Amino acid sequence: CEAKERATEASGASVVLSNELLDAFAPVKLMLSMYAGPNVSDCGVWQEMRLVHLISETDLLKIIQALHYSEDRVESLLYDLRGDTSDMFCGIRNTTVGQAAAECSPESSCLAIAFGLSELLGHVDLHLPAAAHNMRLRLRKDNELCARLRDVAKNLEGAMENAVVLPRQVYRQVRHDMRDKPEVEVVFLSHVQTRQVPVPLSADRCGELSRWMASHHARIQRLLDVYRPLGYPILHLLVRPGEWKFVELADCLIGSGSGYSLSIDYGASFEALGHSHTVDPFSDGIFTPPVPQELLVGLPDCFGSWATCAGRVDWTTFVDFTNIAEAGKHHGWRTLAYGPQNILEHISRRNVTVGSGAVYNVPGYAML
Repeated sequence: CEAKERATEASGASVVLSNELLDAFAPVKLMLSMYAGPNVSDCGVWQEMRLVHLISETDLLKIIQALHYSEDRVESLLYDLRGDTSDMFCGIRNTTVGQAAAECSPESSCLAIAFGLSELLGHVDLHLPAAAHNMRLRLRKDNELCARLRDVAKNLEGAMENAVVLPRQVYRQVRHDMRDKPEVEVVFLSHVQTRQVPVPLSADRCGELSRWMASHHARIQRLLDVYRPLGYPILHLLVRPGEWKFVELADCLIGSGSGYSLSIDYGASFEALGHSHTVDPFSDGIFTPPVPQELLVGLPDCFGSWATCAGRVDWTTFVDFTNIAEAGKHHGWRTLAYGPQNILEHISRRNVTVGSGAVYNVPGYAML
């Protein structure tokens, strides 16, 4: 849906109700280095985490042969994937930071260098800066950092031997082609790796998040002031641009008259979610709920990493209701209530007497 012509007072809706809708909007995971006192309004100091799918050529060949790809298609696909992998990750190795990392670990492949640098950002004791010039200097002057990179890259080499990267469109096409072959899909999920790499925000992404950054500037600064003294190197936040777009659509539907928007979902406040993502950056705020065991037969561990069994299990995540309220404020809305779902059930009251004549008013469906 898209917000277009705004409703009039006569044609507008009175209520916009959503139930477990907002958490379905695509999230963007952001990282902000806490060192050097970053200007949180400057898009250039932020990084976005991107997912990268990898698989060994040997395993991929078996899978696409099981999908009955022609020999010409197989040869063309593998040729393109080798080229894409080399262009992307050897390109990273050829940057100034990548060259400094290669000097530390000259035997490491392009993939191991790139993912090794990404992994080191999560090593709290290293206090790594995000700025490229600072990282380059540390790699050239810090022997402990070089030794750590060599160890990490060495461990990654085994997992990435003969690996190629699957671009998004290739990954989607392969998954589409195996939709009627669940036994092939199980093999694919067992062999594909999903890793994360930080990248600078593009100009389009900066434009998309500009209102979010402006609205939450003070909150982000408070989180930095809390977690920097505690030794956390990076602030992790999850943003859903769709939350603002949903509020725009609700405002368009209600129009110039008065009305209400009620959204029911798993969620929390901005600060609570910022805490959760920062102290546990590997979950990404995405959780896999319990799954019947018969649906997991043959699959790898679907609960160790949320991306492992993509498409075969459900995911749940948390809506940022502070962000929803800020988006509403932008359109002149006023927040009337925020809290657990049982606040909607305060239809009647029941008097409960406890002890020596003390009377407590307890709302329906509540516990004392």
